[in-house]
Amino acid sequence: MTISTDRLPALLPALLDELRAVLEEERRMLLSGSAEGINAVTERKLALAETIESEVTIPGTPLPSIEALTRLARYNRDNAVICNAVLRHLTAALDRLRRIDLHRSYNADGSEQQPAARHALGAA
Repeated sequence: MTISTDRLPALLPALLDELRAVLEEERRMLLSGSAEGINAVTERKLALAETIESEVTIPGTPLPSIEALTRLARYNRDNAVICNAVLRHLTAALDRLRRIDLHRSYNADGSEQQPAARHALGAA
């Protein structure tokens, strides 16, 4: 894709606005817990980051203000905190599930066969 040089000054601010919108959508997806949504928005964010990175290397492109970049970085960092909390919650839930013996077997009469105890009762 070829970009005309007269559009360059307006392109980077538009990309940063789009990044802000993607970060807001990412937060909504993280809070909703939609795995498909999280994957889709993450792919969009990574592709957009690559586009922004390539745009700032073009000579003559005006760089955004530190304040604008700080706001975006803070929003992204806040999303990372939410993502970390979700990951901790899911990991704890999986750990609880792993401790539960989910395998059940049944006798010919349909009654549940009790597995042998893993530990002898009263053993220290």
